[in-house]
Amino acid sequence: MRLTPLVLASILAAGTTPLLADNIPNPNPGQLAPAHSFTATTTGVVTGYFAGSEAGGNDMIELWDTTQNTFSGFLIPNHSSTVGVPTDFLSVNAGDNLVFIISNDSQGVLNSSVDNGGVPTAFSSDGYNHAYSTPYTGGLAGLPIGLTGTFVGMEDLSVTGLNPLTGSDLDYNDDTFVFTNIAPATATPEPSTFALLGTGLVGVAGALRRRFAR
Repeated sequence: MRLTPLVLASILAAGTTPLLADNIPNPNPGQLAPAHSFTATTTGVVTGYFAGSEAGGNDMIELWDTTQNTFSGFLIPNHSSTVGVPTDFLSVNAGDNLVFIISNDSQGVLNSSVDNGGVPTAFSSDGYNHAYSTPYTGGLAGLPIGLTGTFVGMEDLSVTGLNPLTGSDLDYNDDTFVFTNIAPATATPEPSTFALLGTGLVGVAGALRRRFAR
């Protein structure tokens, strides 16, 4: 959700300047980002560096360790946090499954990085994926030089329809962070991908049988 001139003017009038950074854009705005799973790289603390916000509403982020069923609590309000300042989110064990939850406090709704096919859950009002992620190797304004990790951009508006898209712009830039101690996100294969993989393995097996039959 982008800042409108009216919202920007009201923020400036209140004496609070929105802290924006050069976010890594979602390459397909207006479309659901691929569903990803996040895992802890090592046993220790997951630290998040606020990278910026282009939201008009008030958002906060929570990290949920679904393996241990522990929560960080909602942290780093998007309109009063400083870009580049680290915040410790949660202590985790290596391999723990992690989920990001965004609270749109302006609308009183929660959404998460889990894609439940549009079926609402306790932590997602619309059941769609609200996180876009990509490996981060540096280059964003305001973040520490040499910082590497996983960039996560969250979408704060709930989807009410996909064809056509309604309720959200799915630009995934409403609350953005770089996290350390999180393995680079890996896309969850669609069922068709599994089918193609199975077909490919069958083909490879057949080729090997023919080769050794000679």
